[in-house]
Amino acid sequence: IFSLGAGVDHILKLPSYKNTPIIRIQDPNMRSRMLNHVLSQILIYQLKLNEYKNAQKKNIWLDERHTALNKNLTIGVLGLGYLGKFIANKLKSLNYNVIGYKNTVSTGKSQIPIHYKKSLKTFLKLSDIVVSVLPATIETRDLINKSFLNQMKKKSLLINIGRGSLLNEIDLLKHSEQNKYFFASLDVFKTEPLPKNSKLWKNQNITITPHVAAITDVDSSINYIFSKFEQFRTKGKIKSDVKIKNGY
Repeated sequence: IFSLGAGVDHILKLPSYKNTPIIRIQDPNMRSRMLNHVLSQILIYQLKLNEYKNAQKKNIWLDERHTALNKNLTIGVLGLGYLGKFIANKLKSLNYNVIGYKNTVSTGKSQIPIHYKKSLKTFLKLSDIVVSVLPATIETRDLINKSFLNQMKKKSLLINIGRGSLLNEIDLLKHSEQNKYFFASLDVFKTEPLPKNSKLWKNQNITITPHVAAITDVDSSINYIFSKFEQFRTKGKIKSDVKIKNGY
């Protein structure tokens, strides 16, 4: 089974699924699009563009606003898989301070400092911006909750491009109401499309995009599928690149 998106939770929860090997599409165009999306949200926050947009609506010429240099911002990437690792390394190349967080300990070399399960609190306290690229699993459900948000800096930005199940939306709304300089950019939600009566729509500190951060590219995906099929035809077998028990 080829999964056209980054996640595989939609396959694993099917009653008819019987441990058939799953191959995730590692589409370089998808990760480039996701990087562009993340960078756009970082720059809107970093350059305070929403302040100018709101001032424009009121015909107000704002005084000069201080904006941080890249080297003065620490960006924490939550999840360092195919997409997260690419985003982290590219942001580092733009001179941002980048740190990563992952569940399992890596043995290979990394271009950025990595935090693990026991150091999540430290990871959050260091990050001016948190980019969540984690998959949907039992362990990650509602990971971004009241406790998680309270450990983030009061003036910070949360970008969730992983899965909607990671975020407790009620906790986020309460946190946003209590911290007027806390911002969030959400591309994924527990229920999609996002219901019209959701309070997230009208929150001035929350940016909503309709699950478009990384659209799958048809041509490059077909090339990847064909290359995997050729391997299967040659070897007569194919190994799943998803750890079924882990859910990703």
